[in-house]
Amino acid sequence: MKKLSIMPTILLTMLCWVSCKKKETAAPTTTNWTISASDLAEANQANGDITKQNDGPLVKYQVSTAYIQPLSGNTHVFKLYFTSQDSLTCYVEKLTQDFNYHSDAASGQNKLAMVVFNQDTLQLKSSAISIQPRTDQNKFHTVSNLHSQSKGDYNGTVNEVPLIGQ
Repeated sequence: MKKLSIMPTILLTMLCWVSCKKKETAAPTTTNWTISASDLAEANQANGDITKQNDGPLVKYQVSTAYIQPLSGNTHVFKLYFTSQDSLTCYVEKLTQDFNYHSDAASGQNKLAMVVFNQDTLQLKSSAISIQPRTDQNKFHTVSNLHSQSKGDYNGTVNEVPLIGQ
């Protein structure tokens, strides 16, 4: 009977050990951005533009609001709203401390998972976004270099992008 009472303790110990091991090797979470979460109101301070080219006339989209927000696990959304009422939404998976996110990332690298312009999901060629923390501002500096199969290219720089909490 005493052997049976030890079993739950052994199982609990093993579960705790496995859980701790998973945490040691888990990918970084939003706290690894080195930027503290801000209020959504700070998204209005973002500035910059994205130029669309190689699909009809050149169009420059002026940013009115931008932010980065965690979704689940290591997935984050980088959302840009423009003064033209258009929007660009980039979904990234943060797996390393590197600043760059590639559409053709290898396993274990930061990934640019999906990009949506307004309501159209872009089929990407080799593309990248750089999301660089500016700890002195508690904001990000971003550089987009997006190339779609049939909807043109979206390139530009956006500054003072806050990290918004969930």
